[in-house]
Amino acid sequence: MKLLQTLETCLQHSPALFSRRTISSHRLGGRAYSGSRSWRLPNPPPSNSPASPAASASASSSTGGLLARSGIGKSLGAYSQIQAKRPYTTQICTTIVVWLCGDLGAQFLFSSNDVKDEEIKSSTQRGEIQKNLPSSHYDPWRTARHLTVGIVASIPSYEWFMFLHRRFNFASSIASLATKVVVQQAVFTPVFNTYFFTIQSLLSGASVEDTLVRLQLALPTSIANGVKVWTGVAIISFMYVPPQFRSVFSGCIAVAWQTYLSWMNQNVRRSAH
Repeated sequence: MKLLQTLETCLQHSPALFSRRTISSHRLGGRAYSGSRSWRLPNPPPSNSPASPAASASASSSTGGLLARSGIGKSLGAYSQIQAKRPYTTQICTTIVVWLCGDLGAQFLFSSNDVKDEEIKSSTQRGEIQKNLPSSHYDPWRTARHLTVGIVASIPSYEWFMFLHRRFNFASSIASLATKVVVQQAVFTPVFNTYFFTIQSLLSGASVEDTLVRLQLALPTSIANGVKVWTGVAIISFMYVPPQFRSVFSGCIAVAWQTYLSWMNQNVRRSAH
């Protein structure tokens, strides 16, 4: 009996280690003993183990949510929705912006020392000093030609990239990526560059003979440089950029590329003459 009384006293004076809970009555030594205490484990110490994959995924999704709510994320989301509803219209409008920026960049960033032959002849006939002619000027007809070439090619280019997206999807992601890049550089790049320089030449009034000379001068260099630039762009696009945003990503690179093509077209034009 003394042992039971001592245990009961300890239970009553240890609130930090025990919590109140009703326990079924036990009859000990001929009298009912109703216990009202039970053990409570102390709080576990903080863990220094790394975050679980679920926690990491939650943090990643939180970052993605912040990006989606930002101005850039909202703009990309709106663009994706418009493209899903009207893909051809979106591609044409995107092409106009990209190719316009490319031609303006070529005309204003790279000074052109050539002046139209008609302007030189007319100024000479009027007796004007040729050195007073502007060494560089904006040519709106050149921009119009550039935009015409881009608009005509916009829908076929879009269908080509969608074809690549649907095809060549093997079990190995590396094999799929390598095949798409090789097909892109072996088929699309030569065909597009041939189309670009041919139509540019014909729209500027050049003869068929001059056009062939331009192709011989421009195609090898443009294709070689295109492989250097667009191979890396294609790898990054297929690996990291979602399908609905690949045209936007390529468009940003295409601004600089169209600047280069426009500049090369003018250089080849002068060399052909």
